Amino acid sequence: MSDLGFDIDPKYAHLPRNLQHSIHARKLEREEDEREERRYQERIAQKRAELAAKREAEAAQKEAFETRRQVQSSRDTPFVMTSAAGVVLGAIDRCDRFGQNGLVIGAPGVGKTRALEEAVRRSETLEGPAVGLVTVTGVMGNSAMAVFEEVAPHLGVRTVYGVAATHKLLCTKASSFPILLFDEAQNLGLRLLRDLLTISEQARVQMLFLGNDEALKFVNSQKAAIGQIARRLPVREEIDCILDADADLLSGQYDVESPEAFRLCRALAEAHHADGIGKVLPIARAVAEAAGSRTVEVDHLREALSHFPHLSRDLARATAAPKVERQSSFKRLPKRR
Repeated sequence: MSDLGFDIDPKYAHLPRNLQHSIHARKLEREEDEREERRYQERIAQKRAELAAKREAEAAQKEAFETRRQVQSSRDTPFVMTSAAGVVLGAIDRCDRFGQNGLVIGAPGVGKTRALEEAVRRSETLEGPAVGLVTVTGVMGNSAMAVFEEVAPHLGVRTVYGVAATHKLLCTKASSFPILLFDEAQNLGLRLLRDLLTISEQARVQMLFLGNDEALKFVNSQKAAIGQIARRLPVREEIDCILDADADLLSGQYDVESPEAFRLCRALAEAHHADGIGKVLPIARAVAEAAGSRTVEVDHLREALSHFPHLSRDLARATAAPKVERQSSFKRLPKRR
Protein backbone atom coordinates (compact mmCIF):
# COMPACT_ATOMS: atom_id res chain seq x y z
CA MET A 1 0.00 0.00 0.00
CA SER A 2 1.38 3.42 -0.96
CA ASP A 3 1.54 6.27 1.53
CA LEU A 4 -0.55 8.30 -0.89
CA GLY A 5 -3.70 6.48 0.20
CA PHE A 6 -4.17 4.42 -2.95
CA ASP A 7 -2.40 1.63 -4.79
CA ILE A 8 0.06 2.72 -7.41
CA ASP A 9 1.78 0.64 -10.02
CA PRO A 10 5.36 -0.04 -8.81
CA LYS A 11 6.73 1.14 -12.11
CA TYR A 12 5.44 4.65 -11.28
CA ALA A 13 6.87 4.65 -7.72
CA HIS A 14 9.88 6.71 -8.77
CA LEU A 15 7.69 9.52 -10.10
CA PRO A 16 6.83 12.61 -8.09
CA ARG A 17 3.71 12.55 -5.97
CA ASN A 18 1.74 14.95 -8.14
CA LEU A 19 2.31 12.77 -11.24
CA GLN A 20 1.26 9.69 -9.31
CA HIS A 21 -1.94 11.52 -8.37
CA SER A 22 -2.55 12.41 -12.03
CA ILE A 23 -1.96 8.84 -13.14
CA HIS A 24 -4.34 7.53 -10.49
CA ALA A 25 -6.97 10.13 -11.44
CA ARG A 26 -6.77 9.17 -15.11
CA LYS A 27 -7.07 5.52 -14.13
CA LEU A 28 -10.22 6.28 -12.14
CA GLU A 29 -11.61 8.29 -15.05
CA ARG A 30 -10.99 5.40 -17.43
CA GLU A 31 -12.68 2.98 -15.07
CA GLU A 32 -15.68 5.33 -14.73
CA ASP A 33 -15.83 5.75 -18.51
CA GLU A 34 -15.81 1.98 -18.91
CA ARG A 35 -18.61 1.61 -16.36
CA GLU A 36 -20.61 4.36 -18.10
CA GLU A 37 -20.05 2.67 -21.46
CA ARG A 38 -21.29 -0.64 -20.03
CA ARG A 39 -24.38 1.06 -18.58
CA TYR A 40 -24.96 2.78 -21.95
CA GLN A 41 -24.69 -0.51 -23.82
CA GLU A 42 -27.04 -2.13 -21.32
CA ARG A 43 -29.57 0.68 -21.83
CA ILE A 44 -29.29 0.28 -25.62
CA ALA A 45 -29.77 -3.49 -25.33
CA GLN A 46 -32.79 -2.95 -23.07
CA LYS A 47 -34.27 -0.39 -25.48
CA ARG A 48 -33.72 -2.73 -28.41
CA ALA A 49 -35.39 -5.55 -26.51
CA GLU A 50 -38.35 -3.29 -25.71
CA LEU A 51 -38.63 -2.20 -29.37
CA ALA A 52 -38.42 -5.80 -30.54
CA ALA A 53 -41.12 -6.82 -28.07
CA LYS A 54 -43.27 -3.88 -29.21
CA ARG A 55 -42.80 -4.82 -32.87
CA GLU A 56 -43.72 -8.43 -32.10
CA ALA A 57 -46.84 -7.30 -30.24
CA GLU A 58 -47.82 -4.97 -33.09
CA ALA A 59 -47.19 -7.72 -35.64
CA ALA A 60 -49.31 -10.15 -33.62
CA GLN A 61 -52.06 -7.55 -33.27
CA LYS A 62 -51.91 -6.76 -36.99
CA GLU A 63 -52.06 -10.45 -37.85
CA ALA A 64 -55.02 -10.96 -35.53
CA PHE A 65 -56.74 -7.92 -37.05
CA GLU A 66 -56.08 -9.17 -40.58
CA THR A 67 -57.41 -12.61 -39.67
CA ARG A 68 -60.52 -11.07 -38.20
CA ARG A 69 -60.92 -8.84 -41.26
CA GLN A 70 -60.66 -11.85 -43.55
CA VAL A 71 -63.25 -13.71 -41.47
CA GLN A 72 -65.56 -10.71 -41.63
CA SER A 73 -64.95 -10.33 -45.37
CA SER A 74 -65.84 -13.97 -45.92
CA ARG A 75 -69.21 -13.25 -44.33
CA ASP A 76 -69.89 -10.22 -46.50
CA THR A 77 -72.05 -10.55 -49.56
CA PRO A 78 -69.77 -10.53 -52.61
CA PHE A 79 -70.21 -7.68 -55.02
CA VAL A 80 -72.79 -8.39 -57.69
CA MET A 81 -73.62 -5.99 -60.50
CA THR A 82 -77.23 -5.46 -59.52
CA SER A 83 -79.46 -2.84 -61.10
CA ALA A 84 -78.85 -0.56 -58.09
CA ALA A 85 -75.08 -0.94 -58.40
CA GLY A 86 -75.37 -0.20 -62.12
CA VAL A 87 -77.22 3.05 -61.35
CA VAL A 88 -74.58 4.17 -58.83
CA LEU A 89 -71.58 3.27 -61.00
CA GLY A 90 -73.30 4.78 -64.02
CA ALA A 91 -73.84 8.05 -62.14
CA ILE A 92 -70.14 8.09 -61.19
CA ASP A 93 -69.20 7.55 -64.82
CA ARG A 94 -71.46 10.39 -66.00
CA CYS A 95 -69.99 12.75 -63.41
CA ASP A 96 -66.53 11.82 -64.66
CA ARG A 97 -67.32 12.10 -68.37
CA PHE A 98 -69.38 15.27 -68.32
CA GLY A 99 -67.82 17.10 -65.36
CA GLN A 100 -71.11 17.40 -63.45
CA ASN A 101 -72.22 16.88 -59.89
CA GLY A 102 -74.94 14.42 -59.01
CA LEU A 103 -77.36 13.01 -56.48
CA VAL A 104 -78.46 9.38 -56.08
CA ILE A 105 -81.45 8.73 -53.86
CA GLY A 106 -82.22 5.20 -52.79
CA ALA A 107 -84.16 3.30 -50.20
CA PRO A 108 -82.06 1.94 -47.34
CA GLY A 109 -80.51 -1.44 -48.08
CA VAL A 110 -80.65 -1.43 -51.89
CA GLY A 111 -76.84 -1.65 -52.12
CA LYS A 112 -75.64 1.95 -52.53
CA THR A 113 -72.79 1.62 -50.03
CA ARG A 114 -71.66 -1.70 -51.50
CA ALA A 115 -71.53 -0.09 -54.93
CA LEU A 116 -69.45 2.78 -53.52
CA GLU A 117 -66.99 0.29 -52.01
CA GLU A 118 -66.67 -1.34 -55.42
CA ALA A 119 -66.05 2.07 -57.00
CA VAL A 120 -63.22 2.66 -54.50
CA ARG A 121 -61.74 -0.76 -55.28
CA ARG A 122 -61.84 -0.05 -59.00
CA SER A 123 -60.22 3.31 -58.39
CA GLU A 124 -57.36 1.72 -56.44
CA THR A 125 -56.77 -0.88 -59.17
CA LEU A 126 -57.12 1.70 -61.97
CA GLU A 127 -60.16 -0.14 -63.35
CA GLY A 128 -62.37 2.91 -62.99
CA PRO A 129 -62.25 6.67 -62.43
CA ALA A 130 -60.42 8.02 -59.41
CA VAL A 131 -62.82 8.47 -56.50
CA GLY A 132 -62.64 9.46 -52.85
CA LEU A 133 -65.26 8.17 -50.42
CA VAL A 134 -66.52 10.23 -47.48
CA THR A 135 -69.15 8.73 -45.18
CA VAL A 136 -71.07 11.54 -43.52
CA THR A 137 -72.07 10.57 -40.00
CA GLY A 138 -74.66 12.43 -37.98
CA VAL A 139 -71.94 14.20 -35.97
CA MET A 140 -69.94 15.16 -39.07
CA GLY A 141 -73.01 16.61 -40.74
CA ASN A 142 -73.13 19.32 -38.07
CA SER A 143 -69.42 20.16 -38.26
CA ALA A 144 -67.96 21.75 -41.38
CA MET A 145 -64.40 21.23 -40.13
CA ALA A 146 -64.98 17.50 -39.62
CA VAL A 147 -66.20 17.13 -43.21
CA PHE A 148 -63.35 19.28 -44.57
CA GLU A 149 -60.82 17.10 -42.72
CA GLU A 150 -62.23 14.06 -44.53
CA VAL A 151 -62.27 15.81 -47.90
CA ALA A 152 -58.79 17.39 -47.68
CA PRO A 153 -56.66 14.19 -48.04
CA HIS A 154 -58.50 13.25 -51.22
CA LEU A 155 -57.65 16.64 -52.73
CA GLY A 156 -54.04 16.66 -51.53
CA VAL A 157 -54.62 19.58 -49.15
CA ARG A 158 -53.48 19.94 -45.55
CA THR A 159 -56.05 21.44 -43.24
CA VAL A 160 -55.24 24.48 -41.15
CA TYR A 161 -56.77 25.97 -38.03
CA GLY A 162 -60.04 27.61 -38.89
CA VAL A 163 -63.00 26.59 -41.05
CA ALA A 164 -62.82 29.59 -43.39
CA ALA A 165 -59.08 29.19 -44.02
CA THR A 166 -59.45 25.45 -44.68
CA HIS A 167 -62.35 26.09 -47.03
CA LYS A 168 -60.24 28.61 -48.97
CA LEU A 169 -57.37 26.12 -49.28
CA LEU A 170 -59.74 23.42 -50.54
CA CYS A 171 -61.05 25.83 -53.17
CA THR A 172 -57.63 26.99 -54.40
CA LYS A 173 -54.89 24.47 -53.53
CA ALA A 174 -56.25 21.11 -54.67
CA SER A 175 -53.52 18.96 -56.21
CA SER A 176 -55.57 15.84 -56.98
CA PHE A 177 -59.01 15.68 -58.53
CA PRO A 178 -60.97 12.51 -57.75
CA ILE A 179 -64.75 12.30 -57.84
CA LEU A 180 -65.80 12.85 -54.24
CA LEU A 181 -68.51 10.43 -53.13
CA PHE A 182 -70.56 11.43 -50.09
CA ASP A 183 -72.41 8.47 -48.57
CA GLU A 184 -75.28 9.20 -46.15
CA ALA A 185 -75.55 12.68 -47.66
CA GLN A 186 -78.88 13.29 -45.91
CA ASN A 187 -76.80 14.16 -42.84
CA LEU A 188 -75.30 17.22 -44.53
CA GLY A 189 -76.71 20.57 -43.53
CA LEU A 190 -77.80 23.09 -46.15
CA ARG A 191 -74.97 25.56 -45.48
CA LEU A 192 -72.35 22.81 -45.51
CA LEU A 193 -73.75 21.40 -48.73
CA ARG A 194 -73.45 24.79 -50.37
CA ASP A 195 -69.85 25.12 -49.13
CA LEU A 196 -69.01 21.74 -50.67
CA LEU A 197 -70.51 22.74 -53.99
CA THR A 198 -68.46 25.94 -53.88
CA ILE A 199 -65.34 23.78 -53.51
CA SER A 200 -66.54 21.69 -56.46
CA GLU A 201 -66.95 24.73 -58.71
CA GLN A 202 -63.75 26.55 -57.76
CA ALA A 203 -61.46 23.50 -57.50
CA ARG A 204 -63.06 21.77 -60.52
CA VAL A 205 -63.84 18.64 -58.50
CA GLN A 206 -66.95 16.58 -59.24
CA MET A 207 -69.11 15.42 -56.34
CA LEU A 208 -71.79 12.75 -56.09
CA PHE A 209 -74.11 12.74 -53.09
CA LEU A 210 -75.86 9.52 -52.08
CA GLY A 211 -78.54 9.23 -49.45
CA ASN A 212 -81.92 7.83 -48.61
CA ASP A 213 -85.28 9.50 -49.04
CA GLU A 214 -84.29 12.30 -46.66
CA ALA A 215 -82.04 13.57 -49.47
CA LEU A 216 -85.16 14.45 -51.43
CA LYS A 217 -85.18 17.64 -49.38
CA PHE A 218 -82.23 18.77 -51.46
CA VAL A 219 -84.23 18.88 -54.68
CA ASN A 220 -87.94 18.97 -53.88
CA SER A 221 -88.20 22.19 -51.95
CA GLN A 222 -89.42 25.51 -53.32
CA LYS A 223 -86.95 27.53 -51.26
CA ALA A 224 -84.59 29.63 -53.35
CA ALA A 225 -81.39 28.26 -51.81
CA ILE A 226 -82.44 24.64 -52.30
CA GLY A 227 -83.55 25.40 -55.83
CA GLN A 228 -80.11 26.74 -56.60
CA ILE A 229 -78.51 23.60 -55.20
CA ALA A 230 -80.83 21.44 -57.30
CA ARG A 231 -79.62 23.28 -60.38
CA ARG A 232 -76.05 22.44 -59.40
CA LEU A 233 -76.80 18.69 -59.22
CA PRO A 234 -77.81 17.86 -62.81
CA VAL A 235 -77.07 14.12 -62.56
CA ARG A 236 -79.95 12.71 -60.52
CA GLU A 237 -81.04 9.11 -60.07
CA GLU A 238 -83.53 7.36 -57.80
CA ILE A 239 -83.50 3.71 -56.67
CA ASP A 240 -86.71 2.41 -55.13
CA CYS A 241 -85.94 -1.31 -54.92
CA ILE A 242 -83.94 -4.16 -56.36
CA LEU A 243 -85.33 -6.39 -59.10
CA ASP A 244 -86.14 -10.09 -58.94
CA ALA A 245 -83.19 -10.64 -61.27
CA ASP A 246 -80.95 -8.93 -58.69
CA ALA A 247 -82.28 -11.23 -55.97
CA ASP A 248 -81.55 -14.24 -58.19
CA LEU A 249 -77.98 -13.03 -58.82
CA LEU A 250 -77.34 -12.58 -55.10
CA SER A 251 -78.90 -15.95 -54.30
CA GLY A 252 -76.75 -17.66 -56.91
CA GLN A 253 -73.64 -16.44 -55.11
CA TYR A 254 -74.63 -18.64 -52.16
CA ASP A 255 -75.51 -21.80 -54.11
CA VAL A 256 -79.27 -21.38 -54.00
CA GLU A 257 -80.77 -23.65 -56.68
CA SER A 258 -84.29 -24.80 -55.86
CA PRO A 259 -87.19 -22.71 -57.22
CA GLU A 260 -88.84 -22.55 -53.79
CA ALA A 261 -85.65 -21.15 -52.25
CA PHE A 262 -85.39 -18.59 -55.05
CA ARG A 263 -88.98 -17.49 -54.42
CA LEU A 264 -88.26 -17.03 -50.72
CA CYS A 265 -85.18 -14.95 -51.55
CA ARG A 266 -87.23 -12.80 -53.92
CA ALA A 267 -89.84 -12.22 -51.23
CA LEU A 268 -87.08 -11.30 -48.78
CA ALA A 269 -85.58 -8.90 -51.33
CA GLU A 270 -88.97 -7.30 -51.89
CA ALA A 271 -89.36 -6.72 -48.16
CA HIS A 272 -85.77 -5.72 -47.26
CA HIS A 273 -83.89 -5.30 -50.55
CA ALA A 274 -80.27 -6.48 -50.78
CA ASP A 275 -79.70 -5.81 -47.09
CA GLY A 276 -82.08 -8.60 -46.05
CA ILE A 277 -80.52 -11.11 -48.43
CA GLY A 278 -77.03 -10.09 -47.34
CA LYS A 279 -77.88 -10.90 -43.72
CA VAL A 280 -79.74 -14.17 -44.25
CA LEU A 281 -77.84 -15.93 -47.04
CA PRO A 282 -74.44 -16.22 -45.27
CA ILE A 283 -76.12 -17.86 -42.28
CA ALA A 284 -78.18 -20.08 -44.55
CA ARG A 285 -75.04 -21.29 -46.30
CA ALA A 286 -73.38 -21.98 -42.92
CA VAL A 287 -76.44 -24.00 -41.91
CA ALA A 288 -76.30 -25.92 -45.20
CA GLU A 289 -72.58 -26.68 -44.77
CA ALA A 290 -73.20 -27.90 -41.22
CA ALA A 291 -75.90 -30.20 -42.58
CA GLY A 292 -73.55 -31.51 -45.29
CA SER A 293 -75.58 -29.99 -48.12
CA ARG A 294 -73.90 -28.63 -51.23
CA THR A 295 -76.73 -26.22 -51.98
CA VAL A 296 -78.85 -23.90 -49.87
CA GLU A 297 -82.40 -25.20 -49.61
CA VAL A 298 -85.53 -23.45 -48.45
CA ASP A 299 -85.32 -25.17 -45.02
CA HIS A 300 -81.86 -23.69 -44.53
CA LEU A 301 -83.22 -20.25 -45.40
CA ARG A 302 -86.08 -20.62 -42.93
CA GLU A 303 -83.68 -21.68 -40.18
CA ALA A 304 -81.50 -18.66 -40.96
CA LEU A 305 -84.56 -16.41 -40.88
CA SER A 306 -85.34 -17.68 -37.38
CA HIS A 307 -82.29 -15.72 -36.20
CA PHE A 308 -83.89 -12.50 -37.48
CA PRO A 309 -87.41 -12.31 -36.01
CA HIS A 310 -88.00 -8.82 -37.39
CA LEU A 311 -87.21 -10.03 -40.92
CA SER A 312 -89.56 -12.97 -40.49
CA ARG A 313 -92.36 -10.68 -39.27
CA ASP A 314 -91.88 -8.23 -42.12
CA LEU A 315 -91.74 -11.08 -44.62
CA ALA A 316 -94.94 -12.60 -43.28
CA ARG A 317 -96.61 -9.20 -43.35
CA ALA A 318 -95.49 -8.61 -46.93
CA THR A 319 -96.67 -12.00 -48.20
CA ALA A 320 -99.96 -12.06 -46.28
CA ALA A 321 -103.15 -11.82 -48.28
CA PRO A 322 -104.74 -8.37 -48.10
CA LYS A 323 -107.62 -8.10 -45.70
CA VAL A 324 -111.01 -7.40 -47.24
CA GLU A 325 -113.36 -5.31 -45.18
CA ARG A 326 -116.78 -6.86 -44.76
CA GLN A 327 -119.51 -4.76 -46.22
CA SER A 328 -123.03 -4.69 -45.00
CA SER A 329 -125.70 -6.11 -47.32
CA PHE A 330 -128.24 -3.58 -46.07
CA LYS A 331 -128.67 -0.44 -48.05
CA ARG A 332 -129.16 2.86 -46.36
CA LEU A 333 -132.80 3.88 -46.59
CA PRO A 334 -133.53 7.32 -47.93
CA LYS A 335 -134.41 9.91 -45.38
CA ARG A 336 -137.98 11.03 -45.12
CA ARG A 337 -138.67 14.49 -46.31
